Amino acid sequence: MTHSRTAFYLSIILLFIFSSCSFKPVTEPNSRGTHDFDLQWKFRLGDFPGASTVDYKDEDWRVLNLPHDWSIEGEYDSLNPSGPAGGFLPTGIGWYRKHFDWKPEWKNKRVTIEFDGVYCNSTVWINGTELGHRPNGYISFSYELTPHLKRGKNMIAVKVDHSTAPSGRWYTGSGIYRHVRITTTEKVYIPNGGLFIRTPNVDEKSARVEVDLQVINETTKIDKASISYTITSKEGQQLAEKVTTTALDAGKNHTTVMLDLLDPLLWSPQNPNLYDLSVKITSKGRTWDEYQSTFGVRTLSFSVENGFLLNGVKTILKGVCNHHDGGPVGAAVPVDVLHRRLKILKDMGCNAIRTSHNPFAPEFYAMCDSMGFMVMNEAFDGWEKEKATYDYGLHFEEWWEKDLEAFIKRDRNHPSVIIWSIGNEVKGYTNATQRKLVDFIKDLDNTRPISQGRGYSGPAIDLAGFNGHGEYKGRLKQFHEKNPTKPVVGTEITHGLQTRGVYRTKTQYRRRDYPAPWERGKPFSGIADKVFLDDDLTEKEVFENIDPLYHSSYDNSIVRMSIRDYWRETKDLPYFIGAFRWTGFDYLGESFDWPARTMNFGVIDLAGFPTDSYYLYQSTWSDKPMVHMLPHWTHPGKEGVEIPVVVYTNCSSAELFLDGRSLGEKPMTDKLRIVWMVPYARGELKVVAKTGERIMATQTYRTAGDPHAIEVNLDKDLVSANHKDVVHAEITIVDKNGEMVPGAGNLLNFEVEGPGRLIGVENGDILDLSPHKVNYRKAFHGKCLAIIQATGDAGEIRLKVTSGGLKEKEIRIKVKPAEAT
Repeated sequence: MTHSRTAFYLSIILLFIFSSCSFKPVTEPNSRGTHDFDLQWKFRLGDFPGASTVDYKDEDWRVLNLPHDWSIEGEYDSLNPSGPAGGFLPTGIGWYRKHFDWKPEWKNKRVTIEFDGVYCNSTVWINGTELGHRPNGYISFSYELTPHLKRGKNMIAVKVDHSTAPSGRWYTGSGIYRHVRITTTEKVYIPNGGLFIRTPNVDEKSARVEVDLQVINETTKIDKASISYTITSKEGQQLAEKVTTTALDAGKNHTTVMLDLLDPLLWSPQNPNLYDLSVKITSKGRTWDEYQSTFGVRTLSFSVENGFLLNGVKTILKGVCNHHDGGPVGAAVPVDVLHRRLKILKDMGCNAIRTSHNPFAPEFYAMCDSMGFMVMNEAFDGWEKEKATYDYGLHFEEWWEKDLEAFIKRDRNHPSVIIWSIGNEVKGYTNATQRKLVDFIKDLDNTRPISQGRGYSGPAIDLAGFNGHGEYKGRLKQFHEKNPTKPVVGTEITHGLQTRGVYRTKTQYRRRDYPAPWERGKPFSGIADKVFLDDDLTEKEVFENIDPLYHSSYDNSIVRMSIRDYWRETKDLPYFIGAFRWTGFDYLGESFDWPARTMNFGVIDLAGFPTDSYYLYQSTWSDKPMVHMLPHWTHPGKEGVEIPVVVYTNCSSAELFLDGRSLGEKPMTDKLRIVWMVPYARGELKVVAKTGERIMATQTYRTAGDPHAIEVNLDKDLVSANHKDVVHAEITIVDKNGEMVPGAGNLLNFEVEGPGRLIGVENGDILDLSPHKVNYRKAFHGKCLAIIQATGDAGEIRLKVTSGGLKEKEIRIKVKPAEAT
């Protein structure tokens, strides 16, 4: 992706997140306006009775910008009530207050405050008047401020009560961890979720665009209103228009129109083409409302005969499950951090993401639209019965309808969303509740199928969702034979663990060698004939004395099946539409026990550094020629020991060289890896991948010496002074020849000067319990990550990285003035 194209995507996304959830604003004086409300909040951790009142003294409170997650600012502690589920990070109660001035342009307008997500149990006040309470920490919500505003100074207060934990089975974060905005409209307006765009009929020549519109009129009846609908390309070219005339009664009004879009460019992961639909409401020369919604044109078909057809083309979901945290930034994930994560997945060949197990931030879906990811959009983890002691199950029966309606209406215009999911491994679920949820969604959106993680036995869902049980031998086939008309999706297939830079040559199985808490005491013999067994690479373990909480990167730390077995077993099943691996990225929480803050399920670690398994997926999922070999070639003390050198490639063959001498060329087969047994000797190891006689890709490792210097690689060196832009600094420990030192664990110190601040440090080591909001971190297997965010001032950021005994590195980042909004 070019720098200019990346900047284009991010400009769209930034505009998106500062608008109401599904809409981009048109900021005319007489219609709709959207105002960023993220900056200059006051915060204090603890419970403070009276903090909702206007005259409460908050002069000594901390001033910060949103999004904000106070849990990630704390220290890991085995006594924190979040426990293994929450990664041993703190929770508690926090208060936020923001003082702001009434604006003259708000006169006679309807003013609302919109929260993209607050975790959890939030209560909001305006000038001392309570606006409402929301238990769900993942859903977007809004409150009208109009009757409570006054000219001059105003004050918003938010109490966030995360005092009871664990409230989830993974790291949730705490606080106003997503964006907030103020939206103004006239008294005739389209509410959030009030626009639904569908494309029921599509062919090569045209697409029928069906628009369902809700308009709320808080004035008297308007006898004759004009509503114009205009479709434009992303380049601004007008492609279709329709104008209707209608009466608008006081209260809610609904209308449906059809537009024909000629020669439509279809949306797909390869070509994520998008359009804008503008809707404008006028009467007697007055503009009441005007806004835009992005949409895409595509067709979906799911069947047992043909699997999944996207735009009539057979498509396999090459997906991952992800939780919502961003590693060292916790749940408060800047746009640039999220974009980097999605770019890494895109480069792997991933085309789909499951939002495990809750709604994500609105900007996530905008990025998936523009970057080309298909989304299984998941509403809940559980239903009536709690899965964690204090989770949403306590509130489900009271809140599920309101939350589910807000969720579906918020996200149903996104072409990236192709499947709704209503739950995951739901504890004690009933067919009656499953049917109730499915029917409720279909009343709001009947254009997408509905699934449920491990909900395959329920009759109401359209796609049978299999988690780990689908990894057992023959299980998918058995289900298909009993349910021959229901397509199957791997909602969590496959599971496996790997730690970047760690290798074992003897295969391990979770239940036998490192059982999860729920597996302890259960014999491996109970599942030995059901799991896919994998041969050891050597008779005797080559790499000994490794901490048992770290896992091998040879694709041989297995729960039920390896990555290679997953692809071989499922890729040709006509009724199986694809799968979502557990997981794409390592995530905080769901640790098996102290002192691990997570388990290495991700093929990308907490710092965003790919493991070797990432490249195994790339070799099966991506068409771009690639080759990757493992392990590295720095193994002091192993001289003469035969080391399995494994190569992944999507080319037809590979040839291995040691110090220029060929060790043989071998074909790639359905084993999905090529293995050489190579006696270790210092030197240069090189692999050359070929298709026929043509060289397509190469990779070289050289034996590294002692740590000598620090190298820093930035993902960008120019940012805007907008309090939001982020730079990722990837730090590598190298020897005197510039080779990465794979075993380096040097303690690094970071100094940031100028208009930037360090917002997170991470190395991917699940046993490193250092805080994230500090200026130090050790390297893990030669690498570390520092994340720097721009402030509001232009100038130059200077990042200096030092470590005792190593050559230091200083690097500079330009900060340009922010563009006026």
